Amino acid sequence: LVHPSALMYSEIFLRLEPLGLERVAGAAREAGHEVRVVDLQVLPVARLRDEVRSFRPEAVGFSLNYLANIPEAIDLAAKVKREVPGCFVFFGGHS
Repeated sequence: LVHPSALMYSEIFLRLEPLGLERVAGAAREAGHEVRVVDLQVLPVARLRDEVRSFRPEAVGFSLNYLANIPEAIDLAAKVKREVPGCFVFFGGHS
């Protein structure tokens, strides 16, 4: 599960704890799934690449809490699909 970077390209700079993503991760773990969370607010994008290459996930979800994150998330999703072509990529959140 991926939380996009902080809102640096909008009029405000905002960094928030990805609570929704953490709750989804917790529920998925309780259901028996192995889950990794990559918070790009505090980790470099290279970390996502490294996780995808080593973990080879079946699915990657992106949290979209702000419209300003959508272009970044779409770009990252395309990169994930290039690394793991069969990976199911999805988006969630109130944006």
